[in-house]
Amino acid sequence: MKLKGEYYQFILHLIPNQESITTLNSKVPPILYLKALFYSKLFPILLAFIVVGCATSGSSEKRESSASESYLEGTFALDQQKAPPNDIQSIRLHPKGQPGQAPIMELNTSQKLLLSFDYLGTQNRQFRVTVDHYSKSWNRSGIGPNTYLDSFSETTIQASKISFGQRPSYHHVEFSFPNNELRPAVSGNYLIKVYSTDDNSLLFSMPFFVTENEGQIETTVERLFAQRNDGRPLDQLFSTYHYPNFVEYPQFDLSMSFVPNQFWGRTKQVEFLDTITPSQLRGYIEHDNAFVGNYEFKHLDLQNFDGNGQQILEHQPGVTPPRVTLRRDVQNLDPSPNLSEATVNMGMPDDDRNSNYAQVEFRLQTDDSIPPSSKIYIVGHFNNWMINDLNRMSFDSDKQMWTGRALIKQGSYAYKYVLVRDNQIDDLTLDQGFLSAQQEYLTFIYFKDPHQNFDRLLKVDGIIQR
Repeated sequence: MKLKGEYYQFILHLIPNQESITTLNSKVPPILYLKALFYSKLFPILLAFIVVGCATSGSSEKRESSASESYLEGTFALDQQKAPPNDIQSIRLHPKGQPGQAPIMELNTSQKLLLSFDYLGTQNRQFRVTVDHYSKSWNRSGIGPNTYLDSFSETTIQASKISFGQRPSYHHVEFSFPNNELRPAVSGNYLIKVYSTDDNSLLFSMPFFVTENEGQIETTVERLFAQRNDGRPLDQLFSTYHYPNFVEYPQFDLSMSFVPNQFWGRTKQVEFLDTITPSQLRGYIEHDNAFVGNYEFKHLDLQNFDGNGQQILEHQPGVTPPRVTLRRDVQNLDPSPNLSEATVNMGMPDDDRNSNYAQVEFRLQTDDSIPPSSKIYIVGHFNNWMINDLNRMSFDSDKQMWTGRALIKQGSYAYKYVLVRDNQIDDLTLDQGFLSAQQEYLTFIYFKDPHQNFDRLLKVDGIIQR
């Protein structure tokens, strides 16, 4: 809409100060005043539509450009998580003193969580940290920071320790909380976000959980055979929750969820809940929604980079970063023993600043059912189980195998190869599928408090299925 100059001048006066209408009314002709008043009311509305339209258009464009990562079905990580840039590595979030354990802490106790990561480079950097509260289904909570935090809404990480002459050099960062600057005040699901103070860009985000430790959970796993065409068993979970006295309407206010192997993106909410027995909530998942048992992980032992001929075929220490070539993996065949432990015991990069990084080359041989145009990714603890183009494999027609790389610090990890087809993750086709492996399952109990507008996390408990 094009406004005449005289109308536009009056609008500029009318918009910022509505009280000026009375003054202008006494100085301008009535018809001119009415037109100016009309445009003054219409202009902000039109401006709002333009701004919202541009923002919506920009958001759509951003969503479409990242659709390959954001809209994958069956992801291991949450859609709300942000993958880090390549110069941020070895991110971990766990209870202090308990590496490998799920990032869960009890409210109003001395328990702390430890966030650690490395940033590659020699210059000192600072990082800004915030936390957001979420519902049980990972939508933004209806409460604000003044309710879910008993502290400032953000803090800054300033301290780091530089490595001892490694190639590449890196700074190791550790941040433990709750502390005076960052203290959750209520239970529930949280997302911690780390920003660069240089340009205020979001570097990465990780989920954590605050529980009230109310009530008791008893969970059992029934392993079902002959349920799938590929011969894999299923794990059907059953839980009984003995809830506290303040829960008056458990059939409406309580909910139950199961999480396999700390894959937060694969959380399953229990649809069938039984409250017939007083003070007890019973729930289970149906056969067709059960978890795949004997879920396979490969073990990557990088305690040192020496070519031992078993898993590491070649080590090139003279380049930056050093290069490590792994012995090839074969589809449906694992030449090394499968993991006999749950992944809770993996995912531990060395915290020693003498530890090195290496560009690790993975090699995978597949059968004719996997065409060269397939999308195959390497996922594991070293990239927080996130699908990332940096870890996509390519087919080498000369060697007739797939190759892919990942920058990994010395340590012990679990990893997998996954296919992406039609925006869905296929994480079984490339596995052997018949070896027994332990699985970790977590049970979450949420309470929709009728007096507070958020999902309280009353209890979390875990079980290892051997």
